[in-house]
Amino acid sequence: MPTKIAIHFVAVVSLVLFSNTLIGQPASNVVKKGPKYDTIIRKHIDKPVIKAAPKQAPAEVVLPVPEYVNQPYYFDKDGNKLIKLETTTAQLVSKKKTLGLKGAKQFFSLDDESSKVRFISRSNIVFFIKTSGDVIDLTSYIKLYKFIPGDQKRVVTITSKEGLLNNNEEEKGKQISFTLKLISNDNYMIQFTDPLEAGEYGFVWVKNMELKEFTVFAFAIDWKSSN
Repeated sequence: MPTKIAIHFVAVVSLVLFSNTLIGQPASNVVKKGPKYDTIIRKHIDKPVIKAAPKQAPAEVVLPVPEYVNQPYYFDKDGNKLIKLETTTAQLVSKKKTLGLKGAKQFFSLDDESSKVRFISRSNIVFFIKTSGDVIDLTSYIKLYKFIPGDQKRVVTITSKEGLLNNNEEEKGKQISFTLKLISNDNYMIQFTDPLEAGEYGFVWVKNMELKEFTVFAFAIDWKSSN
Protein backbone atom coordinates (compact mmCIF):
# COMPACT_ATOMS: atom_id res chain seq x y z
CA MET A 1 0.00 0.00 0.00
CA PRO A 2 2.77 2.51 0.78
CA THR A 3 4.22 1.74 -2.57
CA LYS A 4 0.97 2.63 -4.36
CA ILE A 5 0.76 5.84 -2.36
CA ALA A 6 4.31 6.71 -3.27
CA ILE A 7 3.65 6.06 -6.95
CA HIS A 8 0.51 8.18 -6.85
CA PHE A 9 2.38 11.00 -5.15
CA VAL A 10 5.14 10.91 -7.74
CA ALA A 11 2.56 11.00 -10.53
CA VAL A 12 0.79 14.03 -9.04
CA VAL A 13 4.05 15.87 -8.54
CA SER A 14 5.08 15.10 -12.15
CA LEU A 15 1.73 16.39 -13.47
CA VAL A 16 2.06 19.61 -11.49
CA LEU A 17 5.57 20.21 -12.72
CA PHE A 18 4.57 19.54 -16.37
CA SER A 19 1.68 21.98 -16.09
CA ASN A 20 3.91 24.70 -14.68
CA THR A 21 6.29 24.16 -17.56
CA LEU A 22 3.49 24.69 -20.10
CA ILE A 23 2.27 27.84 -18.38
CA GLY A 24 5.72 29.39 -18.46
CA GLN A 25 6.12 28.89 -22.23
CA PRO A 26 4.71 31.53 -24.64
CA ALA A 27 1.80 30.55 -26.88
CA SER A 28 2.74 29.52 -30.39
CA ASN A 29 0.27 31.95 -32.01
CA VAL A 30 1.69 35.09 -30.37
CA VAL A 31 3.17 37.46 -33.01
CA LYS A 32 6.34 39.16 -31.95
CA LYS A 33 6.44 42.87 -32.63
CA GLY A 34 9.34 44.06 -34.73
CA PRO A 35 11.55 47.03 -33.97
CA LYS A 36 10.12 50.52 -34.42
CA TYR A 37 11.65 53.11 -36.74
CA ASP A 38 11.29 56.89 -36.74
CA THR A 39 11.62 57.19 -40.57
CA ILE A 40 9.95 54.94 -43.11
CA ILE A 41 11.75 54.79 -46.43
CA ARG A 42 9.74 53.71 -49.45
CA LYS A 43 11.11 53.02 -52.90
CA HIS A 44 10.23 55.88 -55.35
CA ILE A 45 8.92 54.79 -58.70
CA ASP A 46 8.71 57.48 -61.41
CA LYS A 47 5.39 57.59 -63.23
CA PRO A 48 5.70 57.17 -66.98
CA VAL A 49 5.55 60.48 -68.87
CA ILE A 50 2.47 60.60 -71.07
CA LYS A 51 3.24 62.56 -74.22
CA ALA A 52 0.51 64.78 -75.58
CA ALA A 53 -0.89 63.65 -78.89
CA PRO A 54 0.59 65.68 -81.74
CA LYS A 55 -1.74 68.29 -83.18
CA GLN A 56 -3.16 67.17 -86.44
CA ALA A 57 -2.83 69.55 -89.33
CA PRO A 58 -6.15 70.71 -90.77
CA ALA A 59 -7.42 68.53 -93.54
CA GLU A 60 -6.38 69.75 -96.95
CA VAL A 61 -9.27 71.17 -98.93
CA VAL A 62 -9.56 69.43 -102.28
CA LEU A 63 -10.89 71.85 -104.86
CA PRO A 64 -13.64 70.55 -107.11
CA VAL A 65 -13.08 69.82 -110.80
CA PRO A 66 -15.61 70.77 -113.49
CA GLU A 67 -17.55 67.88 -114.93
CA TYR A 68 -17.42 69.15 -118.50
CA VAL A 69 -14.49 70.69 -120.39
CA ASN A 70 -14.51 74.23 -121.79
CA GLN A 71 -17.48 75.17 -119.63
CA PRO A 72 -17.09 77.77 -116.84
CA TYR A 73 -18.56 76.99 -113.42
CA TYR A 74 -19.20 79.36 -110.54
CA PHE A 75 -17.13 78.39 -107.48
CA ASP A 76 -19.07 78.39 -104.21
CA LYS A 77 -16.29 78.92 -101.66
CA ASP A 78 -18.42 78.19 -98.58
CA GLY A 79 -19.69 74.89 -99.93
CA ASN A 80 -16.51 74.09 -101.88
CA LYS A 81 -18.63 73.16 -104.87
CA LEU A 82 -19.24 74.25 -108.44
CA ILE A 83 -22.50 75.64 -109.83
CA LYS A 84 -23.37 75.38 -113.49
CA LEU A 85 -24.18 78.55 -115.40
CA GLU A 86 -27.05 79.10 -117.79
CA THR A 87 -26.24 77.54 -121.15
CA THR A 88 -27.83 79.48 -123.98
CA THR A 89 -27.14 80.65 -127.53
CA ALA A 90 -26.22 84.12 -128.76
CA GLN A 91 -26.93 85.39 -132.24
CA LEU A 92 -24.20 87.42 -133.91
CA VAL A 93 -25.97 90.38 -135.54
CA SER A 94 -24.36 92.81 -138.00
CA LYS A 95 -26.06 96.14 -138.40
CA LYS A 96 -25.33 99.21 -140.50
CA LYS A 97 -26.41 102.65 -139.29
CA THR A 98 -28.05 104.86 -141.87
CA LEU A 99 -26.82 102.72 -144.76
CA GLY A 100 -23.36 102.82 -143.31
CA LEU A 101 -23.06 106.59 -143.13
CA LYS A 102 -22.97 106.36 -139.33
CA GLY A 103 -20.88 103.24 -139.37
CA ALA A 104 -21.68 99.65 -138.55
CA LYS A 105 -21.51 97.33 -135.59
CA GLN A 106 -21.71 93.71 -134.60
CA PHE A 107 -23.30 92.56 -131.39
CA PHE A 108 -24.31 89.41 -129.56
CA SER A 109 -27.98 89.08 -128.75
CA LEU A 110 -29.45 86.74 -126.12
CA ASP A 111 -33.10 85.95 -125.57
CA ASP A 112 -34.72 87.20 -122.34
CA GLU A 113 -33.61 90.25 -120.39
CA SER A 114 -32.15 88.39 -117.42
CA SER A 115 -30.37 85.17 -116.61
CA LYS A 116 -32.00 82.47 -114.55
CA VAL A 117 -28.69 81.85 -112.74
CA ARG A 118 -28.02 84.67 -110.28
CA PHE A 119 -25.47 85.19 -107.53
CA ILE A 120 -25.42 87.45 -104.48
CA SER A 121 -21.96 88.05 -103.07
CA ARG A 122 -20.04 90.60 -101.03
CA SER A 123 -16.62 89.66 -102.30
CA ASN A 124 -14.91 89.01 -105.57
CA ILE A 125 -16.20 85.87 -107.23
CA VAL A 126 -14.25 83.28 -109.18
CA PHE A 127 -15.02 80.62 -111.74
CA PHE A 128 -13.43 77.29 -112.64
CA ILE A 129 -12.93 75.96 -116.13
CA LYS A 130 -11.37 72.72 -117.30
CA THR A 131 -9.78 72.39 -120.72
CA SER A 132 -9.10 69.36 -122.85
CA GLY A 133 -5.37 70.01 -122.57
CA ASP A 134 -4.83 71.25 -126.11
CA VAL A 135 -5.59 74.93 -125.44
CA ILE A 136 -2.51 77.15 -125.46
CA ASP A 137 -4.13 80.51 -124.70
CA LEU A 138 -7.58 80.06 -123.25
CA THR A 139 -8.24 83.81 -123.06
CA SER A 140 -8.10 84.04 -126.86
CA TYR A 141 -10.94 81.54 -127.20
CA ILE A 142 -13.33 82.55 -124.45
CA LYS A 143 -14.44 86.07 -123.60
CA LEU A 144 -16.55 87.49 -120.81
CA TYR A 145 -19.05 90.21 -121.72
CA LYS A 146 -21.37 92.37 -119.71
CA PHE A 147 -24.72 92.40 -121.47
CA ILE A 148 -27.26 95.20 -121.41
CA PRO A 149 -30.89 94.11 -120.95
CA GLY A 150 -33.72 95.69 -122.91
CA ASP A 151 -36.60 94.89 -125.29
CA GLN A 152 -36.72 91.26 -124.07
CA LYS A 153 -33.07 90.85 -125.05
CA ARG A 154 -29.56 90.97 -123.64
CA VAL A 155 -27.08 92.54 -126.05
CA VAL A 156 -23.42 93.48 -126.11
CA THR A 157 -21.52 95.27 -128.87
CA ILE A 158 -18.32 93.49 -129.87
CA THR A 159 -17.14 95.53 -132.89
CA SER A 160 -18.07 98.90 -134.32
CA LYS A 161 -16.89 101.04 -137.21
CA GLU A 162 -17.26 104.76 -137.59
CA GLY A 163 -19.01 106.20 -140.65
CA LEU A 164 -18.81 109.45 -142.51
CA LEU A 165 -21.23 111.05 -140.08
CA ASN A 166 -20.59 111.46 -136.40
CA ASN A 167 -22.11 108.77 -134.25
CA ASN A 168 -22.75 109.63 -130.63
CA GLU A 169 -24.64 106.43 -129.86
CA GLU A 170 -23.35 104.85 -126.68
CA GLU A 171 -21.82 101.45 -127.07
CA LYS A 172 -23.83 98.71 -125.40
CA GLY A 173 -22.08 96.44 -122.97
CA LYS A 174 -18.38 95.76 -122.67
CA GLN A 175 -15.78 93.04 -122.51
CA ILE A 176 -14.43 92.09 -119.06
CA SER A 177 -10.78 91.10 -118.71
CA PHE A 178 -9.75 88.24 -116.43
CA THR A 179 -6.75 86.11 -115.56
CA LEU A 180 -6.30 82.36 -115.36
CA LYS A 181 -4.57 80.43 -112.58
CA LEU A 182 -3.72 76.75 -112.98
CA ILE A 183 -4.88 74.88 -109.86
CA SER A 184 -4.66 71.28 -111.06
CA ASN A 185 -4.18 69.31 -114.23
CA ASP A 186 -6.01 71.29 -116.99
CA ASN A 187 -8.18 72.91 -114.30
CA TYR A 188 -8.05 76.71 -114.12
CA MET A 189 -9.41 79.38 -111.82
CA ILE A 190 -10.83 82.49 -113.51
CA GLN A 191 -10.08 85.60 -111.45
CA PHE A 192 -10.84 89.30 -111.81
CA THR A 193 -8.73 92.26 -110.80
CA ASP A 194 -11.79 94.20 -109.63
CA PRO A 195 -15.10 92.85 -108.33
CA LEU A 196 -17.76 92.51 -110.99
CA GLU A 197 -20.52 95.07 -110.89
CA ALA A 198 -24.16 94.14 -110.71
CA GLY A 199 -25.58 93.14 -114.06
CA GLU A 200 -25.94 90.47 -116.72
CA TYR A 201 -22.87 88.55 -117.88
CA GLY A 202 -21.94 85.73 -120.21
CA PHE A 203 -18.86 83.74 -121.19
CA VAL A 204 -18.78 83.36 -124.98
CA TRP A 205 -16.65 81.04 -127.08
CA VAL A 206 -15.30 83.15 -129.96
CA LYS A 207 -12.84 80.72 -131.54
CA ASN A 208 -14.59 80.89 -134.90
CA MET A 209 -16.04 84.34 -135.59
CA GLU A 210 -17.46 83.21 -138.92
CA LEU A 211 -20.34 81.52 -137.13
CA LYS A 212 -23.72 83.12 -136.60
CA GLU A 213 -24.53 81.36 -133.35
CA PHE A 214 -22.31 81.09 -130.29
CA THR A 215 -22.58 79.13 -127.07
CA VAL A 216 -22.93 81.40 -124.04
CA PHE A 217 -22.63 80.53 -120.35
CA ALA A 218 -24.67 83.28 -118.75
CA PHE A 219 -25.15 84.49 -115.18
CA ALA A 220 -26.15 87.62 -113.29
CA ILE A 221 -24.87 89.43 -110.20
CA ASP A 222 -27.30 91.25 -107.93
CA TRP A 223 -24.85 93.52 -106.12
CA LYS A 224 -22.69 96.40 -107.23
CA SER A 225 -19.92 96.78 -104.69
CA SER A 226 -18.98 95.65 -101.20
CA ASN A 227 -18.88 98.01 -98.23
